[in-house]
Amino acid sequence: MTETAKEPVASGADLCERIVSSALDQFLAKLIAEMNKPDAVLSVEDVCALERKFKDEGAKHSIEHFRGQMDEYLRELEKEIWDQTRRRPFDRMLVKRFSHLFPPEGGLDTGEGVLSRRILPGFFQAIEQLAGPMLFEQCQDACKGIAKVKKKVQGRRLHWDELYKDEEANRLVDDVLVVVATHFENFHKRCEWLYILIDGHLAPAEDYDFEGEAVHQWSLSDEGILALLQALFSHFRERLAEEAERARIAERYGEKACSTIEAIIGNIDQALAGEPDG
Repeated sequence: MTETAKEPVASGADLCERIVSSALDQFLAKLIAEMNKPDAVLSVEDVCALERKFKDEGAKHSIEHFRGQMDEYLRELEKEIWDQTRRRPFDRMLVKRFSHLFPPEGGLDTGEGVLSRRILPGFFQAIEQLAGPMLFEQCQDACKGIAKVKKKVQGRRLHWDELYKDEEANRLVDDVLVVVATHFENFHKRCEWLYILIDGHLAPAEDYDFEGEAVHQWSLSDEGILALLQALFSHFRERLAEEAERARIAERYGEKACSTIEAIIGNIDQALAGEPDG
């Protein structure tokens, strides 16, 4: 059976136009109903009174209706954004490490969220450069294999939460981050490089209108870079604090890797605390 083409997700401007049109249609329907009554003769005052009544009586219903449209729009937009990375599940595994730093709907306007999703193109470019294209694609392919197996077990649709909790998939993320950490020997210089690369490759603001109006003026900050790095390496912080887990990390990556990761975590903490270089 031929699959019907999926209607593209409406833009924010299209949605606003649709909502306004829907409100006008509802009011026009009530106006026509009044005009069709026997011996109806409507004055300007009658129309104004009908408008006030429409606002008063229909406000709750209209708000619920429009909120439903907006919620559906956001769900579809989020799905479309994530569907773009369906063939690159490793990207999603990486982003999961710091996705809690992203704002909720409209969050940038109320000061919520440390990072905008606009950083994603530059972030992926930076990680691929630091880890090396070969390792990055090897992890990408391996993660695709894990996702394929899980999808087969779970059914037609992949449950991403299951992939996020998968130990093997998370080890792939750790493998890349261990290599990334080796490039931070000169911590401040590398942070500056990371800032320039990511902020210079921000995604179009229109792609993430749902984050709030402030997304159009948003740019990366030094604090944003530090928060990003802190989130990426928080998994190692927890593991290195436990003797048995630290031994497992040393067994997989070597004792030097443990020291390198501890160094970058220490530098992040020092920078966030505003302490001068030691």
